[in-house]
Amino acid sequence: MRKFVMATVLFLLTTTAWAQPATLAIRHATVIDVSDAGRGTADIPDAVVLIAGDRIVAVGPASEVTIPGNVHILDAQGGYIIPGLIDCFAALNHQAHANAYLAMGVTTILGVESTRRGPLDLDADPAPDIRRLGEVGYEAASLDELLADVEAQHAVGADVLLAMYRIDPDQMPAIVQRSHELGMPLIGELARTPYVDAAAMGVDAFVHTTRYSLGLAPDELRAGIDAEPFSDDLGSAKWTYYQMLPDLAADSEAVRRYGSALAAGGAALIPTLSLGYLDRPGHANPWDGPAAALIDPRDIHWPADQATGEHAYPPQKADAYRTIARAEMALDRGYFAAGCRYLAGSGTDVWGTMPGISLHHELEALVEVGHSPRQALAAATSNPAAVFGWDAIGSIAPGKRADLVVLGADPRTDIKHLGEVRQVVRAGIVHERKDLLVLPVLADGQLLRREPMPIPEELLVAAGAPRPEMAYLADVTMDEITYVSDGLRVEGHLIVPRAPGPHPCVVYNRGGNREFGANSPLRVAYRLARFASWGYVVVASQYRGNAGGEGQEEFGGADVADVLNLIPLLESLNDEADAARIGVVGFSRGGMMTYLALAQTDRFKAAVIGAGVADSRTVIADRPDMETYVYAELIPDYHQVKEEALAARSALAWPERLCATSPILLLHGTADWRVDPGQSMSMGRALYDLRRPFRLVMYEGADHGLSEHRIEAYGQIRRWLDRYVRDGEELPDLEPHGD
Repeated sequence: MRKFVMATVLFLLTTTAWAQPATLAIRHATVIDVSDAGRGTADIPDAVVLIAGDRIVAVGPASEVTIPGNVHILDAQGGYIIPGLIDCFAALNHQAHANAYLAMGVTTILGVESTRRGPLDLDADPAPDIRRLGEVGYEAASLDELLADVEAQHAVGADVLLAMYRIDPDQMPAIVQRSHELGMPLIGELARTPYVDAAAMGVDAFVHTTRYSLGLAPDELRAGIDAEPFSDDLGSAKWTYYQMLPDLAADSEAVRRYGSALAAGGAALIPTLSLGYLDRPGHANPWDGPAAALIDPRDIHWPADQATGEHAYPPQKADAYRTIARAEMALDRGYFAAGCRYLAGSGTDVWGTMPGISLHHELEALVEVGHSPRQALAAATSNPAAVFGWDAIGSIAPGKRADLVVLGADPRTDIKHLGEVRQVVRAGIVHERKDLLVLPVLADGQLLRREPMPIPEELLVAAGAPRPEMAYLADVTMDEITYVSDGLRVEGHLIVPRAPGPHPCVVYNRGGNREFGANSPLRVAYRLARFASWGYVVVASQYRGNAGGEGQEEFGGADVADVLNLIPLLESLNDEADAARIGVVGFSRGGMMTYLALAQTDRFKAAVIGAGVADSRTVIADRPDMETYVYAELIPDYHQVKEEALAARSALAWPERLCATSPILLLHGTADWRVDPGQSMSMGRALYDLRRPFRLVMYEGADHGLSEHRIEAYGQIRRWLDRYVRDGEELPDLEPHGD
């Protein structure tokens, strides 16, 4: 926080005052001084940096610092050492992001979670240090409510607080005071409270040029932005203001006065100019750098085209964003000249920004608006450490955490030399860049992404009133997920009761193929969320190759692994899911997938199969279109391996392989034209002959989806799951008995 004393760079020439012996020495490189907001020049050529554990214990010229014996030596001959970079506004969703940050020299991020950016992956390893950004004031509230929110954010581990649009000026001083008392600096992204006033009240920094320039605009626009701060409508108040930015930037005297007022207040600026990188002329293709190979464009909000490096915006939108990008640069040029202090934040990963890569773009932009390369470096090192009170990082000095970057070129002469990363030292551990550019093999079932699923308004409200039949949706959370199966990124859904867990689980297997029968938000809400409202964690796969997932579904081939790999995913949800109690439910093709899964695992305590395909061999006789448009297109080498492939997808050919300890509930409608009802009856007979636990329910006159008996079917499903999965009831005696 700005109330803290700025750390100074100290150089200790011996290690006698440090209790722990040195374990690492970096030698023969120039240590670059980033102190005093980048005005320091006390660089040390041919330096030695001694590290003990995760701390620096000595820094100085090689002629004056003795390297102890028995230490690991990193010879950085001809290189340059800078503090690890700090990204002051960024997302990190999974291990690939973590590697990309480190490969670009970023050792600390101020982590942002949002609908567009996704959740923070706090378990990635190796990874930058993640400082968490909480928020307060997005919704209007009383001062007592806002202060309670401040306390709540601190309780859940927020390191910095984002003060948002709907905090009134008379509320801000108390929020600043309490946040600082709790050790949380404040960043402002404001509307109701003027920025100059907020700076005087003690807010530590402001984020986004487009936001903190609002003080140049007419006062009435603040109310419109307060109402719709994230509108994409080019006619909204936000865009009306954005379109004014070139004219506002052109008034250099007004910009100078406003910048001087901001600087006098002492708050630092986090412009996130990298958000406009793709909209400025002459930019490089961000996918061309080596770290970009780690990043999946589907993880990026509005990514650049990989071939062209350009946004695929419609012309009107493209012109609007280019206008903003030019105006932002002009505004920050004026603010910097007026004396404002800057922090570097990339805004990753919206508007095409990318982990690690975009922080470099941010520093390049800071140079363009007037910073020297050294001052730009300070914006990503010593400045945030000083502003936020992060005393352990931001400079190279004894007692500091050993977060360092070894470069092969001099960033003092060209900020783009930051891209010449050789090694990154994170908390005393040396990472070779070439190793960071190769991701570890992902574990099956590893959860890579978990984001709230948008809920269609029509599910919640009809004719302006809440729909009582959908009230159960309030009892669950519904998330879209990406997980690993056979090394592929597969899409799916995770629905969890809001009540404290851990809860018993259900794996749900969808029907159809490709996009037909996919788990849409409507299906998730109507069916999967209903199951979850009974007290179950429900997880469902779209199967590989669908909904943007990698690979190619095989209609009961290798994609069965996508079902089985949901088991280790559930095992990873310790506080939410009881993976010792898992049931499985599948309808239609999902029934076939359930049979196939039951032949490979005994982990399912019970199964429910509705209108399930038990014999793919007879399907093609009943429905020739299935062979032409599904089997032949999805089953590899279908015409060469037809008989074996169909038999492998026909549980009636091998019912003895089905898990004997997983009782099966078979449901089928007698008026089903998609899957012959006789398939379930034949499976019932096969299970009976094998003395396997099952129940067969045939619904008279019901169609493929059991629509005429849906409520009754839900009751059957719930009772079956509760009996064998939730309550763990013992299997019945299947031998003939009784009077």
